[in-house]
Amino acid sequence: MKINRDDLARFFDRKGFYLILFLCIVVVAVTAVYVTNNNLKKMAELNTAQEKLSTTNANSSSKNLITEYPTTNNSSSAVKEESKTKVENTKSQSVASSNKSVASSVSDKAASTKTQENNALNTMSNNTAVSTEAKSENDTTLSLMKPVNGDVVMEFAVTKLTYSKTLDEWTTHKGVDLKADLGTEVVAAMGGVVTKVYSDSRLGNTVEIKNGTYITRYSNLDENIDVKVGQAVEKGSVIGKVGNTAKFEIAEDPHVHFELLKDGTYIDPMQYFK
Repeated sequence: MKINRDDLARFFDRKGFYLILFLCIVVVAVTAVYVTNNNLKKMAELNTAQEKLSTTNANSSSKNLITEYPTTNNSSSAVKEESKTKVENTKSQSVASSNKSVASSVSDKAASTKTQENNALNTMSNNTAVSTEAKSENDTTLSLMKPVNGDVVMEFAVTKLTYSKTLDEWTTHKGVDLKADLGTEVVAAMGGVVTKVYSDSRLGNTVEIKNGTYITRYSNLDENIDVKVGQAVEKGSVIGKVGNTAKFEIAEDPHVHFELLKDGTYIDPMQYFK
C-alpha cells in the first residue's frame, strides 16, 4: 500500500496531537527512570561510604579503648602503690613510736629502779657509819628482856637489805620482828618512862619507853594499850598485847615489831637480850 504525502499530512493533522503527547510521555518516563537509577546509585555509594566511616570510627574507638586501658591500670597501680607506701610508712611510724614508748618506759623504770637502789645504798652506807659509831658508845652493861618469847621472823637490817613479803621488795628494817600469837602479852624490855603512845601509819599501834639515852619501841600492838604517857614502868611490866595493826608488815606472821635506839640512832637489840 502506497502512502502519499497527502495521506501523511492528513494523518498528522488528525493524530499529531496524540503522537506528540505519547512522545512527551516517553521522554518523561525515560528521564524519570534515568534520574531514579542515578539517585539509587548515589544513595548506594553514600551508604557504602557511611558504612566504611562507621567501621573506621569503631576501629578507632576500639584502639583508643585498648590504648587507654593500660593507662587506667597504670594509674590504679600507682594509686595502690602509693596507698601501700603510705600504709607501710604509717605502720613503720607506729612501730617506731611504740618502740620509742616501750624504750622510754623501760628506761624510766630502769632509772627509777637505779635511783631506788642508790637511795637504799646511800641509806645503808649512812646507817653503817652511824650504827658503828653508836655501837662503840654502847653501854656493855645494857641488858634487855625479850618483849615476847618468840623466834625472829625479820631481823634488824640497816646496813643491808632484807626481803619484805608485804612490800614485795628488798628494804631496810630498823627493828626486829619477834613471832607471837595474837593476844600474847608484850612486856617492857627495860624499865623507864612511857613517852609516847600512838598509832603509826606503817607499824600500827606503838608504845615508846625512854631510859636515859636509850629508847625502846613496841609496835603492831592491838587496840588495848595497858600504859599511858608519863607512866613509869619496870622491866617485864605488861604494856599491851600482840595485834595485827602494822600495815607495812601485814603479810608477816603475828609478831611484835621491836626497836632500840641510843641517842636517836637505831641499833640491833638482839645482842642485848639476856
